[in-house]
Amino acid sequence: MGGPRSAKWMEILGTQVIRLPHQEGQGGRWISHLLAGVVLLVAAALLASWVHVQNITYRYRYSRAYQVQQKRVQIRDALEIERQMLRRPQRIVRIAEDDLGMRMPSVEDRVILE
Repeated sequence: MGGPRSAKWMEILGTQVIRLPHQEGQGGRWISHLLAGVVLLVAAALLASWVHVQNITYRYRYSRAYQVQQKRVQIRDALEIERQMLRRPQRIVRIAEDDLGMRMPSVEDRVILE
């Protein structure tokens, strides 16, 4: 066999495909990786934004529900006070005497049944 310039050696070198990093084969790969990274970054940002909006929405709903509940507690307390005032015996006697013309029976008005 001859030296490095022999015909056989030149034939082997002629059939090999040599790709350098700056050629098309390698250049497309880093662009696809960059594009995938950008897509993932945008997806993560959209997800974070959606979570933030949902958090704010639920905080507003909770705040509104808490306000409604506080108003209902105040109404309940006011109604309980009014109910207690309406059940007072003095009020019932006053309505019976003034509005209905009723009076407490005297001793002569009482009848004992045997």
